[in-house]
Amino acid sequence: MPPPPRRRGSSRGKILDLIRTTGPISRVELAEMTGLTQATISTSVRELLRDGLVSETGRGESTGGKPRTSLEINPAARLGIGLHIGRDYTTYIVADLAGTVVGRLRVAGVGDSEPESAITRMAEDIEQLLDGLDVDRGAIVGVGIATPGPLDRDAGAIMGAPALGAWTGFPLAATLSEATGFTCTFDNDATAAAIGEFWLGATGGYNTYASVYMGAGIGVGIVIDGTIYHGKQANVGELGHITVDAMGPTCACGNVGCVELYAGPQAVIDAAHEAVEHGELDMEFTGRITADFDRIADLALNGDATASAIFARSAEYLAAGIVSMVNLIDVQLVVLAGSAFQTIGSLYARTIAQRLGERAFARAVQTVDVRMSVNGTDAAALGAATLVLQDRLSPRSLASITLA
Repeated sequence: MPPPPRRRGSSRGKILDLIRTTGPISRVELAEMTGLTQATISTSVRELLRDGLVSETGRGESTGGKPRTSLEINPAARLGIGLHIGRDYTTYIVADLAGTVVGRLRVAGVGDSEPESAITRMAEDIEQLLDGLDVDRGAIVGVGIATPGPLDRDAGAIMGAPALGAWTGFPLAATLSEATGFTCTFDNDATAAAIGEFWLGATGGYNTYASVYMGAGIGVGIVIDGTIYHGKQANVGELGHITVDAMGPTCACGNVGCVELYAGPQAVIDAAHEAVEHGELDMEFTGRITADFDRIADLALNGDATASAIFARSAEYLAAGIVSMVNLIDVQLVVLAGSAFQTIGSLYARTIAQRLGERAFARAVQTVDVRMSVNGTDAAALGAATLVLQDRLSPRSLASITLA
């Protein structure tokens, strides 16, 4: 049986996005920018005003006729909760329609705990966060969940993520929805980060870009011609599992010579362990990926030659993977997001930009811009919050979310 047809982005959703990203804006300008009829614009705007999502903010200067009334988003009208699940840390974000963070909570990650007990704690954390905020709970449209992949989006489950092995096949989205009473939307953390970048205007001028996300692993959210690319089950962008050494060791994913084996945070930590054993590096390890990675980064930033060499190698392998990605999908912009880039991201950005300038196939035609995320360690959680806002307010399939 063929799959059901995808729903197209609605006129209402398109208009809401434009008001949010370009407002104050008049109805006439909306018609000019969308190509929709004045009647369609009027009907959609009337619905948005009725639902409190936008407001009229006064009249512009007259151009000879009746002055145009401007429209702006009403940020507090709807709120989304973003949840980024990680082994070391779990982050919660409450964001409004403007993408502004109105509440944040970061707690210990799920570690090796069983999913059922972790879900109970997550529901309690969300309740605690909301209790501390002066917000209208009726404005909350749902919870967006961001996790590492691979995912089964139809089942709302993680399927074999190396850092979250105990969660394989567990109905995460459905169980959290039951525990919290909120509708839950589920997606890859790198894809969520890419959506968050768009909502905060960090990709301005670029409609084809990639958000490279490095936390415990490495992934990438891909936007092509203004549209998030999901694939069948949101398992695109596994940059960390591109082969960079065909004769290399076998990765936990089943592939060989993967980028993560050479560039990922665990690879950095493993190299540091080896250096300590050989007396080349002096540091103690916590056993937590994020904390140990940051300790090694601090050493490198303070001039330790061995730590610096470890990161230089990591950056070279990551750059090699990104060059291959750029050659395949011809992006205009690469954004670096996630906790691993928070401390030492400038080194990675510099190396990646240099290698793209030297090796990208179309380098003579265009320069690929490389920049740091505006969201830092909150990129995936904030992206998850904006993901659920986008999903609930614009009646369109996640497989065809239009961002531009």
